Amino acid sequence: MQKLYKVAIVGGGSAGLMTAIELLSGSTILNGEDVIILERSDRVGKKLIATGNGQGNLTNANFSAEFYHGEKSFIRAFIEQANGIDLKKYLTRLGVYLTTGKDGKIYPLSKQASAVLDIFRAFLKNKRVQEKTDCKIEKIEFDGQNFILFANGEKIFAERVVLAFGGKSAKQFGTDGTSYGLAESFGHKTTALYPTLVQLKTDLKDIKGLKGLKENARLTAYDGEEQLKSATGEILFTEYGVSGNAVFQISTELTNAKNPKICIEFLPELDKKEIIDMLVSREKTGYITGENYLAGIVNKRVGQAIIKRAGKISPSSVASALKSFNIDVTGNLGFNYSQVTRGGISTDKVNPYTMQSKLKDNLYIVGEALDIDGDCGGYNLTFAFVSGIISARAIKANILK
Repeated sequence: MQKLYKVAIVGGGSAGLMTAIELLSGSTILNGEDVIILERSDRVGKKLIATGNGQGNLTNANFSAEFYHGEKSFIRAFIEQANGIDLKKYLTRLGVYLTTGKDGKIYPLSKQASAVLDIFRAFLKNKRVQEKTDCKIEKIEFDGQNFILFANGEKIFAERVVLAFGGKSAKQFGTDGTSYGLAESFGHKTTALYPTLVQLKTDLKDIKGLKGLKENARLTAYDGEEQLKSATGEILFTEYGVSGNAVFQISTELTNAKNPKICIEFLPELDKKEIIDMLVSREKTGYITGENYLAGIVNKRVGQAIIKRAGKISPSSVASALKSFNIDVTGNLGFNYSQVTRGGISTDKVNPYTMQSKLKDNLYIVGEALDIDGDCGGYNLTFAFVSGIISARAIKANILK
């Protein structure tokens, strides 16, 4: 006789794993054999391992609606729900001990994302949750009583389905955007998709000599003269343009810009007058001139690029170049290199208090599959984890009715 699962979870990423964990946590009549995780890659949690450059930036102490993008009423409802879930305590109870940086980013104490996945998998293995990898769900049908999931010539039957298939970014993790059709087959719509938290391609004329350098700077995105967004943090100069945390934080704002450019402000901790005063004092030495004009103030190669951009060596012109180093943006590296997808399943047909589809009972959509994305700093993982917890709690309450 064909096995009928209580819950089938499509996608073994952060949202899918957390959904399964919550289904088997606390007060529940479910057991592990009732739940199956269906993952198209050869193992679950691949993208989780990569988060925070492998260190596991799981969430952020600075949490509010301003860090999320999408339909505002859905975001407000999500924040309301999330505020009732202490994610730090939740993770600690699982055995993931945490540490918080000065910037509010929260990591596992070991700074190893792989260890978090190990703990998640150990919990699920202990609960005997079923896990099926190398399993791409090609379509889902409803026979009037149950869902039928089709994969590799096989049929999987379930009373409830949670779609946690992720977005279109980083296809090496099994998220190539082809799974949106699973929700669309039940009437849901997919919004326009864009790569976010992604490296930028730029004009290279004035930064060729900076390849490989990392600088802490303030970065501002512009569309022509319109200022879009600013961020302070690490900038990495590359053979194609710029990368780094500050770049990730502003990159999406440039997606639809007609005249995209960025302004790099070196020495963000100093204002222009302070820099001018410093350089005036330096000129008085009489011997710190030419290519050494910025020696000891910024990296030598950065100093050379600044002097070239300034056109002439004077305190005012060099300070202006330091505080306003403009570069034209020519594009980005696209979905394969982006960390997150902007866009996804429209949230207007999803209940934010349960994550259940408004178009199909017992169908739930969580995580990056939805048209919600967060800023760099643990906000996307927070949405994945919390939306999974919300859906699982709604399912457990539904089963008990």
